[in-house]
Amino acid sequence: MLAERFRPSDIESLVRIAGALAHSPAAAELPPQYRELAQRVHAEIVAESSGPRSPAVSAFLGSRPSEQVWMLRIWTRHKDTTAPYASKGAALAELATHVRSSWANVGGGDVPDEPPADDAEAVDLYYGSGGDAVPDQGFELYSEEIGRPQHTRIVPLDFVFPDAVKAEGLNRGAVFYAADDDGPSCLEVAGVLVFGYVDAEDGVVQVSVHLDSADPEHVVRPDGSVPLRVVVEDTVLLDDSNHYAPHPPVLEQLLDAADPEQRAALSSVAISAGLMWSCPDCQWSNPRATERCERPGCGRRVKATAIGSRWAELSPAPTLALDGPR
Repeated sequence: MLAERFRPSDIESLVRIAGALAHSPAAAELPPQYRELAQRVHAEIVAESSGPRSPAVSAFLGSRPSEQVWMLRIWTRHKDTTAPYASKGAALAELATHVRSSWANVGGGDVPDEPPADDAEAVDLYYGSGGDAVPDQGFELYSEEIGRPQHTRIVPLDFVFPDAVKAEGLNRGAVFYAADDDGPSCLEVAGVLVFGYVDAEDGVVQVSVHLDSADPEHVVRPDGSVPLRVVVEDTVLLDDSNHYAPHPPVLEQLLDAADPEQRAALSSVAISAGLMWSCPDCQWSNPRATERCERPGCGRRVKATAIGSRWAELSPAPTLALDGPR
């Protein structure tokens, strides 16, 4: 939207200019809808100085702050991977999972036959105090700030999702952009950008959804979020509308069959969808149905009312996208 390119104070000034010119000769040349809008502004300015104001129907949301993520790099003789995690505890838990699956590589001396339950102890025993106990293996764990676009969003306070007629109009107004030098192919509907492309470097078909340009008049809720559902084949992976979310047992089966890297990705999506909760002590990802942290050695109980909620101190690990802004 054009308004996104101006500061809130600029928009306020432009609105007042429109009101001041509402009854000028120039206003007569405006299209009827613009002329009516200018007259409404003039009426609001008069009411502001002499009577009660009309109720607010929109609000400005400031730019979202940067997020801290923990980057975990693990390398072996055959593989070198780096992935982001929402907390240091979550990254350490993933590193400990890798260590326990490779425990046969160490042994003798003070190293026990079985890895300890404590994650930090397991990592220290595996890699050694100098980090060189296992040849050609190592790790790095460090934090980074993930910045967000610095702009203000205008959101409606009386949000109502489009009815069938409006939704059909928005769908028929969707625009497709073919891939070019500026970025990959993209579908735009109601301001939401859905990129889909073949990523030769990673050997995948990637789909990336961008919500910052979503149409505030139709699909942006008062908190600035967009109700979003992500479906692959017939499986719902994310549902922000609280309808038709995956059944927890299906999620648990996926997690049981996943390798550590896949489990991290599944857990991130499940937490953001409210299907899992993260232990406030150790950041272990737990099924929504359990009331006690399932991580060995933790076992913290969580109130039933908290199950399924999003812990305030945890944000889902961000998905790294390769596409650029359009």
